[in-house]
Amino acid sequence: MQRKSMDEYRDLLVKALREANWNDAAYYATEILQIDENLPWAWANRGVALSKLGHPLDAILNHDRAIALEPSPISYSNKGSAYWDMEKADEAMKWFKKAIEINPNIPHTHMNMGHLYKWDGKLKEAIESYRKSVAADPTYADGQLALALALLKDGQLKEGWEQYEWRWKTNQMVPRGLKEPQWNGENLNRKSILVYSEQGFGDVMNFARVARILAQQYPMCRIIIEARQPVRRLLETIPEVYAVINFGDDIPHVDYVIPMMTLIGMLTPTINSISSTEQEFLLRSRDVEAWGRRMSPLTEKYPGHFKVGICWAGMARVAHPDALRIDQLRSTTLDSFAPLAKIPGIVWVSLQKGPPAEQVKTPPTGMTIGDFTEDMYDFYETCCAIDNCDLVISVDTAVLHAAASIGKPTWLLSRWDGCWRWFGDRKDSPWYPTLRQFVQPAPHDWDGMMEQVAVELREFIKDKSEPELDLTLAN
Repeated sequence: MQRKSMDEYRDLLVKALREANWNDAAYYATEILQIDENLPWAWANRGVALSKLGHPLDAILNHDRAIALEPSPISYSNKGSAYWDMEKADEAMKWFKKAIEINPNIPHTHMNMGHLYKWDGKLKEAIESYRKSVAADPTYADGQLALALALLKDGQLKEGWEQYEWRWKTNQMVPRGLKEPQWNGENLNRKSILVYSEQGFGDVMNFARVARILAQQYPMCRIIIEARQPVRRLLETIPEVYAVINFGDDIPHVDYVIPMMTLIGMLTPTINSISSTEQEFLLRSRDVEAWGRRMSPLTEKYPGHFKVGICWAGMARVAHPDALRIDQLRSTTLDSFAPLAKIPGIVWVSLQKGPPAEQVKTPPTGMTIGDFTEDMYDFYETCCAIDNCDLVISVDTAVLHAAASIGKPTWLLSRWDGCWRWFGDRKDSPWYPTLRQFVQPAPHDWDGMMEQVAVELREFIKDKSEPELDLTLAN
């Protein structure tokens, strides 16, 4: 097979980089270096591709070769990014600062410095770095989105939501391009609006409250929500929703359309304006009771025990490396619940789906756990199961939102660098009255968190077990 020319390989490399096809990018950069090993840009781009493929140490070696040939601030910056992929924050910051010394106007370097500050809990410094990023290049969508998420986490919701519209200009979101006009605050009485969901199931459950808020403002508005099948029946329990359609169905005639997270931004410009109610979704009592009967073998075998539902891992988004990194940070294992398994008087209920659910076959010593997830085929069924529990303890995933949205006492096990919506390390949540947040005391420190949760769980069981006093006086 005849080898391609340098120009052909270069064109293919550029195409692969633009399409974020990192395997091809690494391959074409390697082929170019077989022809001429003294091309700094080829080493640099090969390093970027290797970083994206999860090989940061190999990436650093490639960036070193690029720097030896041409000490470029971009290569210094990319070397810093590779160190950050290994969570070597001090080394990463050293190379970022070196890049900025040479060229103070590299937007992605300022953005990466912001990521480091945010990871270290220095949110003000992170916001300052993100602002420098977008000042260097106002069209840099990734920097604009990073600024949005930092502002939201800091509670600066009005500016944060405005910035968050940049999500449509990143490679993370694809605009729908619907022909109907997007709502921009017009009177909706005697009008209809389609609210289309975006992102994960947890986001949909978290922000479906927009229907209730809109109906309060425009009681004669017809509200239609578009969502994926697993949350459809749950959304249909919202009294203010006229109809729910599946994603992919034909769009009915409506006067306006709007993305769900754009709408929640318009309706919640401050933390104090967040509207919450203990039960966002109204479950039918017969369905909840049916789940009680389904769980009866467990409850009859362990009478008087508290039922605690648990979920220890989120869905792994393997096709998106940046999202996968977050998935790995937010997820733990069933074994990490070992300190909780020692607490008497509890029977556990698995709410875990997907490959991590296999861990239920080998629970920690002392844990009695029931697994009914085969019948939790959508989030309505999951919520009915949860309603039969006394408490839910979950990592930051859709199950958490399902529990909190029906008013169940819910404990969030949050990663060190938690999602913006939890507003740092506050213990409560303006989104959910019954949610309590536990934050890792240090990065990846599930053990330290679980020790704290175990203490609180013992108190929870004790408080719920104490009989109520009858203070009624006899005549």
